[in-house]
Amino acid sequence: MAFLHSYCWGEQCVVYHTESGDTHLLNKIDLNILQYIDDSPVSAEDLITEFKAVFGDEAVQYIPSLLSNFTELGLVETVNNEPAH
Repeated sequence: MAFLHSYCWGEQCVVYHTESGDTHLLNKIDLNILQYIDDSPVSAEDLITEFKAVFGDEAVQYIPSLLSNFTELGLVETVNNEPAH
């Protein structure tokens, strides 16, 4: 996250994206997921598995929704690695 800077207090975090100049308010868990993605590219399925302990069965709905929101905000980029048919 070379372009992201964050500051947390309690369970809330502010994330500043230097390229866009946008500031986002996230909860600490969502920031942890964003940082996990930054460490290495990861699939939604891998994130669901990794964070299932946090979200339980709701991870199946929460993670894809969160990734969609991150994409819309410009915080992550979606890459499709499926082979061409």
